[in-house]
Amino acid sequence: MIIKVKAFAKFREVFGKELDLELDDRATVEDLIATLCTSYDAHDLIFDESGTIRKYVNILKRGRHIQSLNGIKTELVDGDEVAIFPPVAGG
Repeated sequence: MIIKVKAFAKFREVFGKELDLELDDRATVEDLIATLCTSYDAHDLIFDESGTIRKYVNILKRGRHIQSLNGIKTELVDGDEVAIFPPVAGG
């Protein structure tokens, strides 16, 4: 299946603005993140020393934060759009 990944701010510098990732059927957000970390050497950007996703990393599936779904175990389906970005601040 193909998942569209949109990256913002410092994540865009690493992954590019937008990319399509091919993942196995029944892949999860965890699988997507593992692919990104391997392909772009981005493990330290996304995970802290304990292996937990850093607090400043926001990941949305189809506009919904994965924490309101099933976290990194959130299942993906062909055509899903996943956005990854740091916190938004400003005024």
